[in-house]
Amino acid sequence: MTTAKMPENLQGSTRLIYDELIVQAASPVIVDDVLSLLEYTTRSGDTRLLFSTCSDKSSAVGRVVAGSKARTAVIAKRIGIPIPPAVICTSKRDAYKFLDEHGMIVTKPLGSDGGKGVSTNIESIEALREAYGYAREYSRNVIAQKHIDGLDVRLLTVGGKFTSAVIRSPASVTGDGVSTVLELIDRENNTAPRNDPTFTSILPIKERAARRFLGLKIDAIPTLGQAVRVIGPANVSLGGDLHEATHLVTPAMIADAEKISDKLKLGICGVDMMWNKDQNKYYLIEVNATPGIDIHNDPYSGTSSDCVERYVSWLIA
Repeated sequence: MTTAKMPENLQGSTRLIYDELIVQAASPVIVDDVLSLLEYTTRSGDTRLLFSTCSDKSSAVGRVVAGSKARTAVIAKRIGIPIPPAVICTSKRDAYKFLDEHGMIVTKPLGSDGGKGVSTNIESIEALREAYGYAREYSRNVIAQKHIDGLDVRLLTVGGKFTSAVIRSPASVTGDGVSTVLELIDRENNTAPRNDPTFTSILPIKERAARRFLGLKIDAIPTLGQAVRVIGPANVSLGGDLHEATHLVTPAMIADAEKISDKLKLGICGVDMMWNKDQNKYYLIEVNATPGIDIHNDPYSGTSSDCVERYVSWLIA
């Protein structure tokens, strides 16, 4: 007997797209709810596939490029988008040399997402040794990148046009003068909306990532009112916070986000930048070909956008 495929089993972003496909009369069919795989019909009567948030209308080569931080950097540099100094490390020696040159660096796997394998604020050989091993858990090769001070911004484009932006902040807790950092994390994770599955723009803080970032400091007791950063990367999947920032990003940032999404021919594209607002400088960090659209549709803090409606209109055109 065939098990019914349920919309509620789809991941958050795919479920939003599925609902909007119904609204726009695109006859969506759930091919596999566990895999978040849909089929839908365009206005001309063609049937197409969508996985997560990526349709087969998007360029396959664009997805391959976006899936590699190194390839993305090559294309960004070629079309004049600023990128931070970085090197692909085939050995720890490469990473040690890069740290010596730049003083503070970030390491990340050559191909991964969701903040997996990423370590930030690396200033010592000891920290780099651990970070390098962590990145190697997810990729044979490791990218070392110069640390950039500033805001972590995700710009979303649909059909090559900017729709909205969010600023992402690393997860943090606030001390009460009594509880350890670990206890504060547990308490935070047991409060709404972090433990409510209907909220997709704020998720539980990942304890493993917090232990990696804090080390023994996870057992420290912060003073009353003291804010403690508990995760390195500003990634929502690790428990980071996000705030809508569509009105804050500059025309130059928008132009470059549109430029690379158009170059890669991606129907939907999350363009990540580090932005030093005081110096009015920004650098492209990476591109996501299957970005979460739910965090833009209904951010935890700020104004919702019409990105889902606009994306579905592009899908079925």
